Amino acid sequence: MRFIKQDTVDADDFLAATGAFDLAFVGRSDLDDRSAFSVQKSSSLALRSLSVHYDPVNFELHVGSDVFRTDTLEDLPLAHGAASIVMDATTLEFPEIALILKAYGRMASPAPRCVFIYTEPAEYVRRPAEEAAPGSAFDLTNTFRARNAIPMFTPMLSDRHRAHLVAFLGFEGARLLRVLSEDDGHLYKEVTVSFGIPPFQATFDMHALMANTRLIEQCSPNVMFSAANNPKAAYQLLQEVHRGLGGSSCNRIAVAPLGTKPAAIGTALYCIDAEAMRVVYDHPERKKGRTKGVHRIHWYEVQLGA
Repeated sequence: MRFIKQDTVDADDFLAATGAFDLAFVGRSDLDDRSAFSVQKSSSLALRSLSVHYDPVNFELHVGSDVFRTDTLEDLPLAHGAASIVMDATTLEFPEIALILKAYGRMASPAPRCVFIYTEPAEYVRRPAEEAAPGSAFDLTNTFRARNAIPMFTPMLSDRHRAHLVAFLGFEGARLLRVLSEDDGHLYKEVTVSFGIPPFQATFDMHALMANTRLIEQCSPNVMFSAANNPKAAYQLLQEVHRGLGGSSCNRIAVAPLGTKPAAIGTALYCIDAEAMRVVYDHPERKKGRTKGVHRIHWYEVQLGA
């Protein structure tokens, strides 16, 4: 994996790069202002674009009019060959990003140039004051659809193979608490959490810390930090923890990408490189109108397979 560029971009940058890529993958454009904006911008970079959706119940990746099961993922780059791809990370969820990377980074030859576009919102929509308990200022998710594992990212754990769980955390503190409560120390022997510091905007870090106060008090995890807008920092944090397994009580690493989308990008990239990673994910159904406006646009570029 070679990181080429991490930067903010503007309208002139998009205009200069219009049609420079073969294929764009995008998610839903109807969630909020930034999803519509980001899908349009990402699509403008490529000669053609495809809508993507992952079904966590049937383990299917829907790409345009095609459906790929995770055990036939090698058919994706055969059906949609590309030397360069764009992923609209604003609207794609972690499983979609990880599975597309798996297909093109490991099953395509040569592996393509890959750009991720991530658009920040101007603001997150707050709960009404009377409904906002401490640590739950934002109303982001309708429900969590499943806690099914993502095939291809599920190495076996057991009493002999326990994992060090690394979780990137955001505004929804109950997500990791549910995971640890269900496990009850059986498979995840050590836990490290990472907060997005520096944050995208002032106070975002405090909201994330407040949302996860109960988790820290109950579970006493190791606490680390990586910049909220930096996929490479998330990648390197996982690399550091993974290298430190020698001599510990764990011989596996697991990751829960529950924080910022750039951290999820870095996680997906590391999963492709490390291969023996177990992913813990709860497949949230995002609430419509969860954010307002459009703020900065980030361009993350990598060379897969390098």
